Amino acid sequence: MTQHEIAALVKQTGFMPLFTHTDVTVCKNVLKASYDAGVRLFEFTNRNENSFDIFIELRKYCSQSLPGMILGIGTIKNGQQAEQFIHAGADFLISPLINHEIHEVSSKHKKLWMPGCATPSDIGMAENWGINIVKIFPAKQLGGPAFIKAVKAVFPNMQFMTTGGVEPTQDDISSWFKSGVAAVGIGSQLFPPDWLADNQYEKVTEHVKNIIGYIDNARK
Repeated sequence: MTQHEIAALVKQTGFMPLFTHTDVTVCKNVLKASYDAGVRLFEFTNRNENSFDIFIELRKYCSQSLPGMILGIGTIKNGQQAEQFIHAGADFLISPLINHEIHEVSSKHKKLWMPGCATPSDIGMAENWGINIVKIFPAKQLGGPAFIKAVKAVFPNMQFMTTGGVEPTQDDISSWFKSGVAAVGIGSQLFPPDWLADNQYEKVTEHVKNIIGYIDNARK
């Protein structure tokens, strides 16, 4: 898919699961459980020493066993990392910051990049670079839905995906979408560690299905 098609899919689904782990089997099981719930966009987060090696295995797994899964990489903090993961097959890039070096690399390879923005200055910089979808992080700590509503008034054409503190409940998810977000990203609360430790991946699938339902209800 092109970067524009993936951006459209982010807006269409309104949801981005985020996950990282040092065990490749756990990662594959989480991907499969999410896929079974209907997820077709997934961010693997680059936060561990072996994240690159695991990403390579997950890329192969998606290509062989999860048709249609769009697999991106998160926590990209410099141009070198961007190049590395693009060559490893990342479908899109997400960062916790905005950085011109990453913008140049993603533009060169025509890959969707969602920079992390925390201020109107960050959002304005992204807009001036021609970027129309950004990650607001850490969303809850920045002021939650009230912050989104305020900046959306200034940047009406910018699409926001919020991550950091989004609760997996109908009330919380509804409040984010009412504030004007295009999508929400949910990580640790989507994949409880005790479920993973006990191989209760059917619970993960049901939990993710519930989140998708909450999002559908919030957008009605």
